[in-house]
Parts: sequence; C-alpha cells; structure tokens
Amino acid sequence: MDLERIIQGCKKGEKNCQERLVRNYAPGLLAICRRYSRDSESANDALQESFINIFKYINSYSGKGSFEGWMKRIAVNCTITFQKKNFKVHFEPDMLHDTSQHSEVPDVYSTLGKEDILSLLCELPKALYLVFNMHVVEGYSHKEISEVLSISEGTSRASLSRARARLIEIIEERQNKENQRVALLHKM
Repeated sequence: MDLERIIQGCKKGEKNCQERLVRNYAPGLLAICRRYSRDSESANDALQESFINIFKYINSYSGKGSFEGWMKRIAVNCTITFQKKNFKVHFEPDMLHDTSQHSEVPDVYSTLGKEDILSLLCELPKALYLVFNMHVVEGYSHKEISEVLSISEGTSRASLSRARARLIEIIEERQNKENQRVALLHKM
C-alpha cells in the first residue's frame, strides 16, 4: 500500500491504514521523541500523543511538502509540550547573555561519532538541550522555537549560544581527562 493510499485511508478513519501508518513511522518518530525526552517512558507517552494528534489533524495535511516532515513536526511539538507540562524547564532571560561571543571549536569535535554527540547533548541543561536540538538537529528557526517554547527569539538565540559554549567546555573537559589518562599510562 503506497503512502498516498495510507493517508487517504487515515483521513477516512480506516483502521488498517492507521495501523500501517503507525507500523511504518513509529520507529522514526520514537527516535525524535527520545531526543527530546530524557527517559523512555515519557518518549513513549509523547509518541502516543503524537499519533493521536496526527490522526486528529490529518485532514489539515494538504499534500504540500513532506508528509513525514509534517508528522515529525507534530512529534517534536507533542514531546516538547509533554516535557513542559511534566518537567520544569527554565530559560535564562536573553538580556543576561552576550550572544556575540563564539568559542573556538576544539579539533576533537570533528572526530565525534553520533553516540558521542548524543552523550554530550544529554549533559546540557534541559532548556539548552531543547533549543540546540530544535535549531541544529530539526532546523527550526528562532521564531518557531520562541513560539513552541513560549520564549523570546532573543532567549532562543542566547540559549543556542550558551548550549554551543557549554558543549565546547564539555568536549575540552573530556579531552583534558583523556590526555591526563594517557599521560598517567605513559608514566607506568
């Protein structure tokens, strides 16, 4: 069954099409929900809420643009809404931070794999993590981020700048620890 047939069937409320849609897209959407959730249970809850909204609003999908992209936006928004509702997310006011400062990215950054990067992201405070993920990974604009997270565009920009700076600090800390470990091994 092709995607257009599945979409049309879902618009008509056909259970077999809804099941096919879930089966085909749940793994990818769950990965998105996990990126915005720090635990599996809340990611699964957000995924369920995402599919509820997908089926609820599927008639608003006009066929323009990627259907998968449309579903991903719903998953991101549902997960963030779930996180904001169930967990405290604190944003620093934008006027307290200078976004013009850019730290130099350490060379080790270019050697990081996907798992290393995900591990680094998990060390960020939740607010910085959300903005970084939305902007860098999902491609949201600062205007869109400000609307979804109910913050100003300046706060979004400042949070992204702080996230990048903190990631560089974490990378440098890890690199220093590794250098110390190697030096210690050489002394043995």
